[in-house]
Amino acid sequence: MRIATVVVCALTSNLKRANAPGNILLEENEANLPKQSVVNVSQIFTVSKEQLQQKIGTLGKTRIEQILAGIQLVIEPRDI
Repeated sequence: MRIATVVVCALTSNLKRANAPGNILLEENEANLPKQSVVNVSQIFTVSKEQLQQKIGTLGKTRIEQILAGIQLVIEPRDI
């Protein structure tokens, strides 16, 4: 049985978001992006694979590890 969904983070060209904890700045042309963009790790969604229209590009292992570390920062338990 194949899973019909994927977990994604929001991507924005609003570079001010790069300063938020855990967010990752991606450079122009990285993974075929047309301009600098920011992975917003605080906006995590589950979407149907059918909703994904086309593949833009692929991030390298280091970038994926940075994004996962950012997600961990967002979801880790904290004292209130």
